[in-house]
Amino acid sequence: MASIDKLFGSSGGQKLVSGLSKLFSGSSGPLDVSKVKHKERTVLPEPNRSAVAKAEEKIAENEAESKDGDVANGKRSLEDEIDPEAEKIIEKKKISKRQKRKLAQDTENADLEAKYYSGLLEKEEKGAKNGDEDKTVDASEQEDASVESGEESKSQVKAASKKDFKEAELEKADRTVFVGNVPKELVNSKQLTKKFKKLFAVSKNVEKETENTSEDLESENDAFFKIESVRFRSISFEESLPRKVAFVQQKLHKSRDSVNAYVVYTEKAAVKIACQALNGKVFEGHHLRVDSVAHPTQHDNKRSVFVGNLDFEETEENLWNHFKEAGDIEYVRVIRDPKTNVGKGFAYVQFTDFQNIGKALLLDGRKLNGTGRKLRVTRCKNIKKTQPQSQKGRNENLTTQQRTKLGRAKKVLGKADRSTAGKEITIEGLRSTKGNSTPVLKKKKQRSKTGRVTKRSTAFKKNNQSKEK
Repeated sequence: MASIDKLFGSSGGQKLVSGLSKLFSGSSGPLDVSKVKHKERTVLPEPNRSAVAKAEEKIAENEAESKDGDVANGKRSLEDEIDPEAEKIIEKKKISKRQKRKLAQDTENADLEAKYYSGLLEKEEKGAKNGDEDKTVDASEQEDASVESGEESKSQVKAASKKDFKEAELEKADRTVFVGNVPKELVNSKQLTKKFKKLFAVSKNVEKETENTSEDLESENDAFFKIESVRFRSISFEESLPRKVAFVQQKLHKSRDSVNAYVVYTEKAAVKIACQALNGKVFEGHHLRVDSVAHPTQHDNKRSVFVGNLDFEETEENLWNHFKEAGDIEYVRVIRDPKTNVGKGFAYVQFTDFQNIGKALLLDGRKLNGTGRKLRVTRCKNIKKTQPQSQKGRNENLTTQQRTKLGRAKKVLGKADRSTAGKEITIEGLRSTKGNSTPVLKKKKQRSKTGRVTKRSTAFKKNNQSKEK
């Protein structure tokens, strides 16, 4: 009372209390639930609603009545009140989207499994008829069936790419012979090329002579190794034109009288016989250097000498004639520039016996064939080659077998094949994927026509102009 008097005063508080007492005295007390439920209700006309909404309301009412225990009085059968179409719609609403997906997958899988097993039964019946009852299904068929039945999850398709180790080129290199100091007339003469092929059609019987006549080749074709192809390389030209253009115009270098050739056989066994029989053979006044491409002869420092102070246009044949006084020569190699095919001014001469080195060193300071330059003849020395830092660690992810293939390819094959060896190549017929795109070429900065402009240059120009005035 004290708090009410403070808010409303003494008179206001008394009026409020008397009003509250009247309010509570006039109440009828707590309500009886059973009387309220059995009391008749006035039903208002319902608006036009769908059968689904009506069915939902009736279900809610029946649930409430079942909870209160008045099922016998107020509950009615759902089959009488709910339409069958409305019941179907309600059931569809109750099923979630995830459940629908599962049901659809189950039905599809069941159909696929039924088809798969029916196919197996048909195969077994056919096998029983043919007497192949014990025939089992291949692993490939099982994999296809598992993919069709949906048992496997979504597998990420690996990129169909592999590293190219030039295995086809290496196999071809095993059947190839390198021929150096070949007369350049063979490039344009068909008669000389035929003669050259006859020379290299070595006999399968080593005891027979290596050089063969046309009659022997026609009568005993099976007794000689067949040549697949002959390619001429290291052709030097007078002008710096594209190689094809210079070759069509026949602008060959006049001072260079020899080229290199590659003879490819159909069989691997022909390489060893050709190297043993034809190395050092004289053909059209040229001593041929014949060696295997896949397994070249090692350079032996104990049996070879270094020859310096050579003319850039010096030929191998002049060195053969100059050093043959010292003993039997295995090969002469003039080091040439790979672009121009012109000599670099030094060469290597390897003898068949190391005792001939002493005689060859006595030729130091003498003129080449009595008229040329004074040669510098010394012993060969070992030069250690270190691997550059940029190439270290590139082949860490490769296996030992792949490393051997890559190393062999880089030693045996040419420049074009060496540059692409060990790199990944994509198999033809694949679609492009994200990230596998061609590298974008960077544009070079174009220099201004006026040149580089700086503060120093502008100040220098102003000073000159002021002095002239």
